[in-house]
Amino acid sequence: MERPLNLNSNFLMEASRIASRALIVALVVIVSAAVSATAKANDEGGSSLCGMSQDELLECKSAVATGSAAPPPPSGACCAALGHANLTCFCSFKNNKYLPMFGINSTRAMELPSKCDPNQTVHC
Repeated sequence: MERPLNLNSNFLMEASRIASRALIVALVVIVSAAVSATAKANDEGGSSLCGMSQDELLECKSAVATGSAAPPPPSGACCAALGHANLTCFCSFKNNKYLPMFGINSTRAMELPSKCDPNQTVHC
C-alpha cells in the first residue's frame, strides 16, 4: 500500500516565501519598466514627465495629495510649471491605479490646471 505524499510544512512555507518574493520582484520590475518607458516617451531631454521636471512636479504634490479632506490650492510655482506642461500627456495617468501608492489623487491632479487658470481645462 502506498503512503500518501507527506510534504513538510517548513518546505511549503519556504516555497511560499520564495514565490511571494519572486512575485514582488516581478511587480517592481514591471512597474519600473512602465514608469521608465512612460517617462522616456514624455521626456524632452531631461529628467521630466510631460514637460515638468521632478522639482516642478513636487511643487504641485501638496495640492494633489491623498489623505486630506481639503488640500491647499496649488502654489504659484506649481501653476507656472503647469503653464508649460503637456497637459494632454497627463491624461495617460488619469486612471492610473498606482498613483495612490505615491500619495497622489488623480482626480485632484486633473483639476489643477483649472485651479491655476479658470479658463484652462484638460480634455482627455
